[in-house]
This record gives sequence, structure tokens and C-alpha cells, in this order.
Amino acid sequence: MAAQPPSGIRLSALCPKFLHTNSTSHTWPFSAVAELIDNAYDPDVNAKQIWIDKTVINGHICLTFTDNGNGMTSDKLHKMLSFGFSDKVTMNGHVPVGLYGNGFKSGSMRLGKDAIVFTKNGESMSVGFLSQSYLEVIKAEHVVVPIVAFNNHRQMINLTESKASLAAILEHSLFSTEQKLLAELDAVMGKKGTRIIIWNLRSYKNGATEFDFDKDKYDIRIPEDLDETTGKKGYKKQERMDQIAPESDYSLRAYCSILYLKPRMQIILRGQKVKTQLVSKSLAYIERDVYRPKFLTRTVRITFGFNCRNKDHYGIMMYHRNRLIKAYEKVGCQLRANNMGVGVVGIIECNFLKPTHNKQDFDYTNEYRLTITALGDKLNDYWNEMKVKKNAEYPLNLPVEDIQKRPDQTWVQCDSCLKWRKLPDGIDQLPEKWYCSNNPDPQFRNCDVPEEPEDEDLVHPTYEKTYKKSLKRRLSVRSSILNTKSRRLTSQTFENSAYKDDDDEDVIILEENSTPKPAVDHDIEMKSEQVHVEQSGVQVEIVGDNEPCGQASSTSTSSSRCDQGTTAATQTEVPNLVVKKEETIEDTIDARNDTAALASFVEAEAKVHEAQETFDKSAGVAGCQLNEVRNELLLVTQEKENFKRQCHTLTDQVKVLEQRLLEMNDKYVKKETCHQATETDAVFILESINGKSESPDYMASQYQQALEEIERLKKQCSALQHVKAECGQCSNSESKSEMDEMAVQLDDVFRQLDKCSVERDQYKSEVELLEMEKSQIRLQCEELKTEIEQLKSTSQQIGTVSTSSNIEESINYADGESLKLRSLRINVGQLLAMIVPDLDLQQVNYDVDVVDEILGQVVEQMSEISST
Repeated sequence: MAAQPPSGIRLSALCPKFLHTNSTSHTWPFSAVAELIDNAYDPDVNAKQIWIDKTVINGHICLTFTDNGNGMTSDKLHKMLSFGFSDKVTMNGHVPVGLYGNGFKSGSMRLGKDAIVFTKNGESMSVGFLSQSYLEVIKAEHVVVPIVAFNNHRQMINLTESKASLAAILEHSLFSTEQKLLAELDAVMGKKGTRIIIWNLRSYKNGATEFDFDKDKYDIRIPEDLDETTGKKGYKKQERMDQIAPESDYSLRAYCSILYLKPRMQIILRGQKVKTQLVSKSLAYIERDVYRPKFLTRTVRITFGFNCRNKDHYGIMMYHRNRLIKAYEKVGCQLRANNMGVGVVGIIECNFLKPTHNKQDFDYTNEYRLTITALGDKLNDYWNEMKVKKNAEYPLNLPVEDIQKRPDQTWVQCDSCLKWRKLPDGIDQLPEKWYCSNNPDPQFRNCDVPEEPEDEDLVHPTYEKTYKKSLKRRLSVRSSILNTKSRRLTSQTFENSAYKDDDDEDVIILEENSTPKPAVDHDIEMKSEQVHVEQSGVQVEIVGDNEPCGQASSTSTSSSRCDQGTTAATQTEVPNLVVKKEETIEDTIDARNDTAALASFVEAEAKVHEAQETFDKSAGVAGCQLNEVRNELLLVTQEKENFKRQCHTLTDQVKVLEQRLLEMNDKYVKKETCHQATETDAVFILESINGKSESPDYMASQYQQALEEIERLKKQCSALQHVKAECGQCSNSESKSEMDEMAVQLDDVFRQLDKCSVERDQYKSEVELLEMEKSQIRLQCEELKTEIEQLKSTSQQIGTVSTSSNIEESINYADGESLKLRSLRINVGQLLAMIVPDLDLQQVNYDVDVVDEILGQVVEQMSEISST
């Protein structure tokens, strides 16, 4: 019994416009069709077959959905036509797809404005009517669902409710007589099943429906769109505008073939059975990987393979409770604008994620983001492994995605028991109907034999990722070679390559006169270096120990050196190697400052080297030495800052000089001026600025060096801006994560609110049912009162007639047979009084067959009791 609402408090109402609003969650029409298929698939119905077809009734194009499941009672039908009622549970390992109690309403009203449901469960038959057109005509303020109930003898039950509902259905539906309704119930084959008819299908402005029924008479397709730029027709799903649309996006037959990870029900589309497939077993080069998320206590299996039908249809197939949620989702290297990952299909059942209401996506939670990232990494591993392996098997340099493939295994579903059986290799042709008795394997030649067991939960991947290991080893050796080469380079190499510009050559930048990086602590802990190298679209981490760089002295400008902890960024596999150092405008800096800087640097390096040599002897001594080195490095840092300030000053002077040169050239360089006069003027200008005479060649070199220094400073500025942008992105990501957490909390609140509203609606419906039962009882009481009054009036009439017919009755009683019958009825009445204590013999008329009817009822009851 539902609790009565408190008096004086109103119940919430459901506006008829909500039927359309609720249906807009299905932006793709096939997702609405899938909702109706799910209702037949779920364990409470457990249909073996569902027939989907297009028909025409009274000039209206209709979609029909007929299944041979368990059917529904009128009460269950009423819950299906209401909102939020979902009591589906797992039965015999069959997990239901339905979650929210909203699928039929959103799906049917997305396809058309009106729907009628015919159902029978073996004991009764019911007809339910959910219609936007009907509600608009009667100008209803609440959603009203007429329901008519029949018994197996085609007689209406619940007369009061059924009569009003029948009148509404006959007036506003496609069926104008009761016989036509019963004929549709007869169309449901067998004693149980359900038939749904939807009309007033959604259409375009030109009157055409959103489905194409003519291009393929055995399919329901979405019409192609005309691309205004290319002039070609084609279908593009909204989230796949820049990708090749798979056939399942616009063909209902193709979509139904992959709708379930392991199909348990046959789908007959427009008279022809859909060839469903075990998606995880219909691929080539199948391998399995495992995903171990921290938020789960078990591992999740991921199956990878190549699509054998069309290499352009690739990505991750994400299922939830055996039902497809997202198809061909690109991850990892498949997102790049190249051919990496082409043809690779991954399959995962994400029961740990929560789908959206239209079951076409998952809630965008942290668990979902982690899963997508992990899928991308594991797909990259599979792609690289298969690429190396298959290219070794096929020496013609044919890409792995272009190799002709066939599925690793052949599986077929029995048309009788619907179990899946594995067939031996080499069987390509199968009959239209296949049964377990056709199985070449005698072990599985009987429908009573269970299916082959699935693989147990994997702990490790089924394949060894040799490509990743070999790449790590190869890059580790290459990195050590590059480090050795960089240590052997002399200052002469820097001088020879200072002005060499080659975009195709790799560059090693050794930072000089820069801020030292504190690489060790007081406890003298050696840290490892991580170098990220990207090759073939795969990121690999190389871990190696830091080595102290050797010292190389030079008599001219400065020596190349690297402090402990300095990282060299390189690229691999390039024929030429150029090493450039961070230049300073040394020619324009005072020689004394340069000599002091060199001396301090040499002294600092010597002390670093000394600290490294004494490391094995005494940790305490090494700590002291490192402190001294740090002090020296601080001094060097201060000198570096001084050099920077001088550099900025010189840069400003160069800019002034450049401006003055331009002004003087405009003033003194004339057409009639000779070359000698121009040269003399330039020398005069330089002398006036510097106070001494300098050659033009020297000034040109100085000017060139100044320009190079300006370019270097511009690069540093751009690098700092890039770092600033990355910091901004990090802060944005942190704020985004906070927003995600708030969104999750809000989602939980809304879900609790939805749960409370569902419970409230349930209580409301139960109250309405009680009110209806109360009104029915009241009507029955009124009917009984009228019958009693009629009986009283007839008894009075019989009393008046009996006075005039006493003579005739006395003659009849004289008859011997009548007396015997009367005495027999009296005896039977006495026996019945012993069985039925409430029977009053004084009010029984033994001249009629009342006693006979009572006796018959008692006998029937006794027989039923004995049988039970």
C-alpha cells in the first residue's frame, strides 16, 4: 500500500509537452530504435526474436516492433507507459540494459507522435495508448494513457476503466473498432508477446520521413546529406564530421549487427534476419590486454584486432552491460593526421562507467578520462607490435593495414537455442538457418550443451611487447653515444659552426654562463635523467645515470663545459651533428670581466670534479666541497647577471647606432657622392660616436653580431612566453578539475532528486490506483443496490400472481415427479446447509433451480480444492 500524501499538499503534475521534451535526448534516430530493442532483450521480457518492419495503416506510414517475449499485465503496461518505473533485475546471468525507466517513452516519442501497445502474457491481453495527438485534441493538462484489458475469452475486464479507455482509443487511434484491436492482438504469434505500432513519424518540411525505406527493401536507412562544398552525397554523424562514417551510422541493419557484445536475441528487420556477430571474435590478429584502474579491485579485459571488412572503420567499441554505447571511438595514435592505428579495433565492456540517458555516451567523469587515456596507450602498444611483426612476415613493405585479412575464428549462432558455436577454420559458406546439429564438432552438436566457456580474467596481456623493449635498448645506446660525442667536441668546433645554418641538422645546445641547477642535496643523492624521445609516434622513457662531463680548455674565448645535472636535448637518426653554444657579445665586453668569469668558471668546475672524486671516500667531505661549489656558482651567477646588464646596454647602443647610421645614410649618401666620400663620412661618424677610429669591416662584424644577439634574445623571450602559456594551461586544468568535481557533486544531488521524484510518482500512481479501486467498489455497491430493488419489485409481483395461481400450483404439486423433485431439492438443501453454514433454507424456493445452481458451484469449488 502506498502512503497517502499529507492533506493540503498538491501532487506534482506531468505536462503533455514533456513527452516531446523528453524525446529530444535522442539526437540520432537509431538510438531511439535501440531503446525499444532493449526492452525486448531485457530479462523480464526475454524475447527470442523481435520483428521490426514498416507498414501502412489507413494511409499512415508506421513502424512496428513485435516480439515473442513474456508480455505484460495491464498493471505492468501502465508502469511502462508511466515515467521512472524500473524494477528490472538480473536473471540467470542475464543483466538488464534498462536503468532509468524512461526508454520506451523517449524512444517511441522520438520516432513518432503516437504509439499503441498490444500485449498478452498468457492469462490476459491489454492495449495501451500513448499519444501526443490525442492529448492535444482533448487539451489535456496531464499525461493520460488509456488502457483496455481483455481476458482470454476476448471479454473486457475492469469494465469501468476499460470502457472509457476503449472509447478514447477507437476515436483517436488508427483502429476504429474493437474487432480491429483484437485482430492486432492476434498478430502477436503465440500466447505471449508484445506488438508496438508507431505512426505520425518525424518528418522534414517536404513531408518525407527521416528514414529511407526505398534504397534497400530489407533495411531502414538514414538519407544521405548533400555536401554543398563537394557536391557529393553522404551521411555524417555529428560527432564524426571529419571522419569516414561507418555503415552502422546510417544503416539500421549494420547497427543492429553490433548492438550487443554477445547477442542473445535474433533481430528480423523487414522480413530478413540480421546477421549478428560476436564483435570480439570477428577480428584478425586478435590480442588481449588488461587495464588495471586504481578505482577498481579487478582487471578489465581489452581485445584488440584488425577490422577484416573495412580498414576505414576503426576505433574503440565501448559496451556497457553487453550493450553498445560508443562505436569506433578514436584514441591514441588514431587521433593524429596520419595512417597510424588505421584498421585497429578495440573492444571493452565498461560496466564500471555510467552511461548517459540516451545510452550513446558515458558521463564525463574522471574515471572515463582515465579509461580513454589508458585505451590510447594500449592501442599504441598493439599497433607498434603488430606493425613490426607483420612487416617482418611480409617483406614487400606492404603496410600492415593493407594486408588482406580474415577473422582469426569463425563463430555462428544456432537458430534454435541461440547459443554461439565455434567452427573449424576453412568453413566459409553457411546455410541460411544453422543449428547445433550441423556442428562438425561432436562435443557441441546438441542444443543442450552449454556454450564454450569464456576466457578467465586476464592477469597479463596475451602478447609480449617486444617492440617497446627493443626501442628502449636502442635509444639508450644511441643516447650514450651522443653524450660521448658531445664531450669530445672542442672549442674549435664551436667556432667553425658558429654561423652555420642548416635546418636539416640536429642541434645540441650547451648552456654557458647560465643559472646553475641544484642537482644534488646535502645527502648527496644521485638522480636519474629522463629523456623523452618520440619515434614512430611512440613516446619512450630512457632512464640513465648522470655522468660528470669532462673538461676541455681553450686559449681564446671560453671552454665548453656542463655541470652535473645538465640535460642535452637531442633528436636521433640524423647524419650530421652540429653543436652550438649560447653566445655572448664577448667582443664588446671588457677583457678583464671576461678573464675573471673564465677563472671563476674553471675554479668552479675544478671544485665540482674534486667533489665527485672524493664522493667515495667521505660523504661529509663531499658535502663541504659541494657547499663551496655552490658559493662559487652563486658568484658566477652574479657575474652572469652583470654580463646580462652589459649586454642589454650594448644592445641599446647598437640600436642607437643603427638609427644614426640610417639617418646619416639618408643625409649624406647622394647620387653624385662618390664611394670614397661616403666611406669617409661613415668613418667620421663612427669616430664621433666611439671616440676612436674603427674600420668599416670591423663595424660591420660588430653590427652583425649585434643582430644575432637580438635574435637570440627574441628566442629567449618567445621561450619564456611559451613557459608562461604552459603555466596558464596548468592553472586552467586545475580549475577545470575543480569544476569537474563540483559537476560530479551536483550530478549526485540531481540523481538523488530524481530518485525522490520517482518515489513520489510511484506513491502518486498507487494513490490513483486506490482511488480507482474505491470508485469501482462504489459503483459495484450502487449496482447491487439497484439489483436488490429490482428483486424486491419482482418478488412483490410474484406474490400477487401467486394468489391467482394457487389452484394451478396445487394441480402441479399433485404430480408425483414434481413432488419427488421438490423433496430431493429439500434434502440437497439440508446437505448444502451443512457445507455452507451461511445458507438460509427458509428463503430458498425449491420450485426453481436455485438449489441446483448452488450445488454446482459447491461441486466446482470442491474439485478445484482437491486438484490443488
